[in-house]
Amino acid sequence: METYKVKAGETISSIAKLNSVDATDLANENNIRNINLIKENKILRIPKKKIKNTPLATAPKAPLQERKFDVSHLEHRDEDALIKVKKFNEIWLTELLQHLRINEANEHVQHVENVLVTEQKKSIDHKKKSATKPGSKSPRQLNHIKEKLKEALGKEPHILTFKGVTLSENEKKQIIASVAVCEMNADGFGSINSDQEFIGRKYGSRGSEESYSRIVHIGISYGIIQYSQDSGSLGMILTKMRDKNKKKFDDIFGGGDSEISSELIELTNSGRKDLQNDASIPLCGLAYWQKIHSTKKGKDILDLANSEKLSELPALREIRGKRVQPISAEKSKPATDLWTGIWKDRFLAAGKVVEFQEVQLEVAVNNYFNPQLKSAKENGVRSALSLAFIAACAIRGGTHSKLSKLFYDVAAELKIDVPFKNSEDELKCVTAISEAKGKLGTLKIAFAESQRAKLLLNDELGFLTEDLYDCSTYD
Repeated sequence: METYKVKAGETISSIAKLNSVDATDLANENNIRNINLIKENKILRIPKKKIKNTPLATAPKAPLQERKFDVSHLEHRDEDALIKVKKFNEIWLTELLQHLRINEANEHVQHVENVLVTEQKKSIDHKKKSATKPGSKSPRQLNHIKEKLKEALGKEPHILTFKGVTLSENEKKQIIASVAVCEMNADGFGSINSDQEFIGRKYGSRGSEESYSRIVHIGISYGIIQYSQDSGSLGMILTKMRDKNKKKFDDIFGGGDSEISSELIELTNSGRKDLQNDASIPLCGLAYWQKIHSTKKGKDILDLANSEKLSELPALREIRGKRVQPISAEKSKPATDLWTGIWKDRFLAAGKVVEFQEVQLEVAVNNYFNPQLKSAKENGVRSALSLAFIAACAIRGGTHSKLSKLFYDVAAELKIDVPFKNSEDELKCVTAISEAKGKLGTLKIAFAESQRAKLLLNDELGFLTEDLYDCSTYD
């Protein structure tokens, strides 16, 4: 079969036109789901079926301002300056060629664009079924959520300079949305994890097995990056939702009763009111467990949590922080856990409110992504893929945790120079993590991190492009 090597600046449409084939056939032949993302030097298979090229009206060429340096004032001995000027003009020429190719592609793209979009949707819905998490309704519904994210965040174009792409607020949200695919289920912004870490996978259970399973109640984890009840991040996001639209918040979470919604805010931030002064109950259950797990008390609790029979599990092994306590969803009604019954329905309903969705993205950027940019800048991390993985680790482990430094530890293990010299070295790190089977050299790599790396490499939203960011825009 005839093949073609992709050149810089080319698109599916321009390549199809050049080879006299239908753009849809070309995309399908090469299993390309995102027609806007095609890698330079990729080898494409050209379909045998040819089409007749019909002349189209020439689209007006967008003007490109010439940008060259005046070199007349430079002396011949100033060789470094002359080399810089030569390199600058070579870059300008490359951009000009890309500009011309894009103009050429625009002449052909209009009559195939709608067909390509249709085919793209078909390939997402039918060709590749995405794995869903416990509580997901269907792969198709999860794909619908992803399409909504792409629609909401994909409108703003890259701002590309000679130093790289500007890391704008929208770019940050795109990266966070890509990370969210690793965390959310088919309910999207309303995704709920119902204390699955406590349930674990022993005794035939289908929860999430952790080192603290059957010991620590994490409570409800909510939203696109799973803000957790025990850590207090759920309380933070709920507080910001209320600040955004108090009436809507009270209507949803309080059933119109502001006292109930206020009790929810108090519970998820400082703990249930009647327990706040009880020194025997920790504010954060997981933090308490991490403090005692190596002590005799911790080892005794661990033995109890791993008893051979479910019936032998005593209640005293359980650790419930002050934030993970039941409260009433309605006045004069029994207290219930937030991941059950009416409370669960309220969280699902809040996930559909656009204003609250915006809050989730903003908090993720400000609290988990931005704190990582200082070290990313110092270490020369410029690819969206690497920034996404670093953000995913910060979300899972905390912004200053050992896990948040995993990407750099892997670079050291692979003997890759840092600051990074190129995106290929960054890609090697993420790929190595994705392929690790519990260990990478002297480093322990959890299965969850390998799985996240695989999902990010798959780039289901198409936001993790190969364009490199300008580190000077990280501030």
